Amino acid sequence: MTDCISDEQLVAYWAGDLVGDERDALEDHLFACDRCAAANDELAPLVEALRETVPFVISHGQCERMRARGVRVQVTDVVPDVHASIRFTPEVDLHVFALRAELGRADRVDVTIFSPTGEVGAVYEHVPFDASSGEVLIACQRHYEGMFSGDPVFRVEVTEAGARRDADYVVEHNWR
Repeated sequence: MTDCISDEQLVAYWAGDLVGDERDALEDHLFACDRCAAANDELAPLVEALRETVPFVISHGQCERMRARGVRVQVTDVVPDVHASIRFTPEVDLHVFALRAELGRADRVDVTIFSPTGEVGAVYEHVPFDASSGEVLIACQRHYEGMFSGDPVFRVEVTEAGARRDADYVVEHNWR
């Protein structure tokens, strides 16, 4: 690689999209070129911060990619109207709540997160879901502490053949 590295190439490198000779050539160039090494050093903290930011609703694929990167994920199955409980410990980087519902014929799934007093915290439309396993995955990280007064309630709204139905899920968070 003789030309300087583009921002797109650096992003691809950090995303793990470059493999083999292409990755090796980029790394050799970074070692030899002060300008590109400086650009890489500027990009690295941003990429690391983005890796630590996980959306509330994730797909099974996202969950597996995080595990492959070494994120210690604890999955808790949650069913409607039955309180579940999780505890944050140093051994767990990310809690994932597998909200169970009948999704086999779902056309669309939306999730609303609100406080026990009914204050809406976030609304997510057209979220990823696994129809075969009947799961919507909610990711919860320690830095979400304090976002809600009390334990959040997750309302899953399923649209199936034009009809809507919903169910509420509560997970008790033990932050310490």
